[in-house]
Amino acid sequence: MQTFKIVDKNLKELKTDIFLHPGEVLEEELEARELRKKDFASRIGIQAPHLSDLLKGKRHVSARIALKLEKELGIEADFWLRLQVAYDLAVARKELEIS
Repeated sequence: MQTFKIVDKNLKELKTDIFLHPGEVLEEELEARELRKKDFASRIGIQAPHLSDLLKGKRHVSARIALKLEKELGIEADFWLRLQVAYDLAVARKELEIS
């Protein structure tokens, strides 16, 4: 697995205050594929309100959901879980004011 960092001209890592919840990415993916949210929820075996909460960032992507997304969308479960962990860490850092 490759990891990438954004660095300035002095090779110091640049960090951002932008938090990207995996639900936001999933919503963009569903829109790009022109998939109806209600239908997609049914296809992955969850209730529509559960999917809605996920898309709004009110629920986390679990390992089980990540695997369902992988099966249905062809996007690796690892991607969804890494996105969730990165989001959780960013939120925790903000809450604890750790840079």
